[in-house]
Amino acid sequence: MIKQQRYTIGVDIGTTSTKAVLYKEDLQVIDSTYIGYDIIQTEIGMAEQDPKVIFQAVLTVIRSLMQENKSIRQQVDFISFSSAMHSVIVVGEEDELLTNCIIWADNRPAKLVAQLKKTSDWKAIYQKTGTPVHSMTPLSKIMWLKEYFPGSLEKAKKIIGIKEYILYQLTGEYKIDYSIASATGLFNIHELTWDKDILKLVGIEESMLAEPVDVTYKWDAIRASYAEEMTIDPKTNLVIGASDGCLSNLGVGALEPGETAITIGTSGAIRMVTNQIVLDEEGRTFCYYLSKGRWVIGGAVNNGGNVMAWLIAVFFPEGKRQVGNAVETELEQLNRLAEIVAPGGDGLFFLPYLNGERAPLWESEATGSYIGLASRHATGHMVRAAMEGVLFNLYEVWQLIQEVGGPSKTIKVTGGFLNSPLWKQMLVDIFDRAMQQPTSFESSCLGAVMLGNLAEEISGSSSPQKSAGLLKDREETGIWLQPNERTAEKYRKIIPIYQKTAKEMSKVRKIMIEVD
Repeated sequence: MIKQQRYTIGVDIGTTSTKAVLYKEDLQVIDSTYIGYDIIQTEIGMAEQDPKVIFQAVLTVIRSLMQENKSIRQQVDFISFSSAMHSVIVVGEEDELLTNCIIWADNRPAKLVAQLKKTSDWKAIYQKTGTPVHSMTPLSKIMWLKEYFPGSLEKAKKIIGIKEYILYQLTGEYKIDYSIASATGLFNIHELTWDKDILKLVGIEESMLAEPVDVTYKWDAIRASYAEEMTIDPKTNLVIGASDGCLSNLGVGALEPGETAITIGTSGAIRMVTNQIVLDEEGRTFCYYLSKGRWVIGGAVNNGGNVMAWLIAVFFPEGKRQVGNAVETELEQLNRLAEIVAPGGDGLFFLPYLNGERAPLWESEATGSYIGLASRHATGHMVRAAMEGVLFNLYEVWQLIQEVGGPSKTIKVTGGFLNSPLWKQMLVDIFDRAMQQPTSFESSCLGAVMLGNLAEEISGSSSPQKSAGLLKDREETGIWLQPNERTAEKYRKIIPIYQKTAKEMSKVRKIMIEVD
């Protein structure tokens, strides 16, 4: 009797889109789809999204995969989830929405965070939670809601994130995985429980939060109405999964000490897996749970691809233009203009703090600026300086991570920035290191499915999968990016000047805030 092929689905609930990938048992990609959505920004510092829109995106991407692959609907073993971190949604007694989804990029708690750092032992909070004290965190967002919208918390039944909201809709249970919980600033990573002292500081009860469970937790059924809407078997298992950053490391195979992953999408991050909790004395790096005995340390930056989106809005407010016989996109135009400019932007620096900054500054109120701007500088100089600024920032984060977690042996790169040949070449030139661009597709979705396989093995629902070995085979066909020796040498001279300039501007910003 021929064994029936089994399939799995990885879903990544991201900041700007939800993606879904359909895999065979050997992790071969069969199909994929995505749906984008907007960020609501009607005031300075605001960054919210409609949870209902994102939930519909999840239903739609899964339904789309099933409609395109109708013959295998009964052969999907599980759906496993990846999600962006640091979101907050308040729901009422009838499980109705009392707020939008306040996402990581929302910077409105900045002043409260500054006060917290002056009046509380914020380093003690960090040492318990592994999450830097910053306006990105649910801790700070809950404090902000309590201060400015107390009515929403008075009526609250639960305070959750976007993944908990979606999985509640699908299962009727409020659960949060250890990985997402470890990024809230409320979760004690040493004990894997909500920290009672921090909850008391914030002023909420533990019952208002979802129940923490391991990343391999699974449900054996989906609510019938939503299963029907997705055209999938209601007995399909759901695996809770983990955070997008941690799963990206898993998906690209950066799992051993010294194996480093760099991702630049809307924002950016550098991450390294360790076998134990590793914390920075100054609270500058995060330490998030990946799986039992594996932790992800690193630093995330607020400003990555969104800097390019800002430049497009500034320089091309009317959209695309004709170039010769082809239509060149705004991004292609910016890359072409930047490519002809020498490294260092002809004396122009850009501090890329358009949305405050996480690592390496951890300054919610940081602002961006061009430094050295002169009449000789044109659009290409400004674009190149912005691209370099994002990478100079990440380079400093990389230095910090090595200081805390040890040297990088290999570096693997993922994210939308890879669509720009210029930008990824800049990356390896600035870091002066060869880097691998893995062939794995949508690494967070792949990481989610690998965790799903582990969940199936733990429960005895399937025979052991050799996911790690299969992934290694995939990596061997990855592309290696090599630095240009002459350009890298130029950057070796430029980087210390940039870092000194950034530090001086940080001092200036603090003086301006005090005056204000």
